[in-house]
Amino acid sequence: MTFIFLKGVLKARQIHDTDDYLVAGRSARWFLLFATMGATIIGGGYSIGAVGKTYELGLVWVFVFAGAYFHFIFSGLVVAPQFREAKLYTVAGYFGYRFGERPRFLALILSILFSVFIVAAQMAAFGTVLSTIMPNFADNLTVLRWAIFIGGTMVVIYSTAGGLLAVMHTDIYQFIVLFVGFLITLILCVPDLIGSWGEITAKIPQEFFQVEGGKGWLFLITTFIAFFVGETFGPAYVTRYCVARNIRETKIGIAGVGIFLGITFPVMLFFIALYARVYFPEIDSQQALPLVVQKLNNPVIGGLIIAALLSAVMSSADSALNSATAIFVKDLFEHQLGWTKKGDKYLLKLARICTAVLGITAMLVAILWSDIIGILLFTYHIWAPAIILPVVVGVVLKERAIQYSQTIFITMAISIISTFIFRATAYADTFDPAVFGVIVSCVVFFGLRLVGGVKVR
Repeated sequence: MTFIFLKGVLKARQIHDTDDYLVAGRSARWFLLFATMGATIIGGGYSIGAVGKTYELGLVWVFVFAGAYFHFIFSGLVVAPQFREAKLYTVAGYFGYRFGERPRFLALILSILFSVFIVAAQMAAFGTVLSTIMPNFADNLTVLRWAIFIGGTMVVIYSTAGGLLAVMHTDIYQFIVLFVGFLITLILCVPDLIGSWGEITAKIPQEFFQVEGGKGWLFLITTFIAFFVGETFGPAYVTRYCVARNIRETKIGIAGVGIFLGITFPVMLFFIALYARVYFPEIDSQQALPLVVQKLNNPVIGGLIIAALLSAVMSSADSALNSATAIFVKDLFEHQLGWTKKGDKYLLKLARICTAVLGITAMLVAILWSDIIGILLFTYHIWAPAIILPVVVGVVLKERAIQYSQTIFITMAISIISTFIFRATAYADTFDPAVFGVIVSCVVFFGLRLVGGVKVR
């Protein structure tokens, strides 16, 4: 943690303007993009949260979480090249570039909410890890809050100092430690599981090993789609769509990490969760992964794995924090308020202030709401219904379409309202609200185009 902290802070010496701070000067090579995308996605939700959900319901959540890895393949080959070619910074910038001002403003509001809640999810995961390894200092809730504060403060300081340049260069080390830590955990768990496989299958409910986990195929399919579309076009990823040297490096880095993680990480998560289910049958599911680390009882390996967990959380938190800053600087201060004449040095200072304030806000959210997967799903329900269809339409059209501005704006507004109404119904337990919202947005968009008498090209 000290190494990552110092590595990030020292990158401040290489920051000369807002492009360096927000998009790392658009000079990243594919392997740097590969590492930063991988480290960003395997955050608190996709490590601690993923093992916790798999601990509860079994194999079904392995397939659900795989949707988030596979979205990189689609984004890397189809979406990211267009963002890089247009030299954009944010999702809202893309909406303005394609559809005009009103959709851009709504995308700005959603992007801010998305980024703050994603950072909060990572802060909550940070607290889960640290409160598990030092439970004797105080009651659990107090330790959890202090852990969120300590971990969050570290992330805020080095992100404020070095911007995306610091984030990406720390992500290299975080991704290596992260993958090696999970791989070693898997290697240590599997022999015990294989040696007593007959007893395990007799003791663990059969639904744990079923693809749909006893929840039904509708739940599996819709929740998989929710994680696929919920992560696609997330602000932290969109910022990285714009940082590579060229389009070729963009495609290799982003699609490559999607293939790599899709093949390897679901296997790791399942067996670690199964190990926790066998040895810790009645615990809070979010404690499953940290308790497996304690069970392994080797201080060197334990230290490495704890470092991996903290790396996972820190890399996702700093990435979301940086993207939120880019949203404020480029979409709000420069575009909406017109502060471009104040000079780049002023905007760079403002960007650092934004990073600090947003980080502190996310810490407060995490302290008040520490359910990692609950925060993630709430975030997807805000984001996916309004964002997915417009971005896909923009990708298909491949040129500006200002004539779609009103249609896109109405579609976004109705899909958000419909999703939150649906969230309050009993059907939300089996049919994911994010998927429902995306379906509503498709119906509204094509319905408006038909009524307007203009064919969608």
